[in-house]
Amino acid sequence: GYNTAVEDAVNLGWKLAHVVQGRAPESLLNSYETERKPLAERNTAYARRFADSVGLYRVTPALELDSPQGALAREAAAAHLDAHVRLEFNIPGVTFGGRYDGSPIVVPDGTQPPEDQPNDYVPTACPGGRPPHAWLADGRSLYDSFHAEWTLLVLGPNAPEADAFELAAQQAGLDLKLVRHEEAALRDLYEAPLVLIRPDQMVGWRGQDACRATQVLSTCTGHRAVIDP
Repeated sequence: GYNTAVEDAVNLGWKLAHVVQGRAPESLLNSYETERKPLAERNTAYARRFADSVGLYRVTPALELDSPQGALAREAAAAHLDAHVRLEFNIPGVTFGGRYDGSPIVVPDGTQPPEDQPNDYVPTACPGGRPPHAWLADGRSLYDSFHAEWTLLVLGPNAPEADAFELAAQQAGLDLKLVRHEEAALRDLYEAPLVLIRPDQMVGWRGQDACRATQVLSTCTGHRAVIDP
């Protein structure tokens, strides 16, 4: 619950700032419930399921017997609790796999994200999810190169020109920074040379060129309806 609440605050914070500063319409705030309510319900459902798997375990008198029967009972109990506790606390899918599919301020690209699994996380830059982490050649985290507000990742040795995003951001009053990384592995990981990272560090868009920069930024700030992939 606490982790979900922190993400709620991060999601709402940048939207409130943009509206108050006149950089986005008030309708942008409607996306808060659209994005966060399904995630809260998802996380709550997983938490209840995990709690039931351990909390409903029945202790039997055989566990306290000083006998072969008691030893077998304790062995079975240990195996059960070990498996179920691992399911409850080893949850990279819950931690990193939350998505905003169907959000009005995310531009889809026609790809399908990996299946949502609580105990498994498959890194993907499919719009609407968390950007995959990677270590840079100089030892830094890729996340450390993200701007505090909007970031456009320009990836790969032959990345296309992205100046159109800088111009579109200036015209819209957005604080956007182009972050270039020439590592081909990053381009392959993100499956696109251009990736827009929102202020809450979620992928708002990815693509092959910057020809729709104005439309993309307009959609991601709530000024217009979602554009087609």
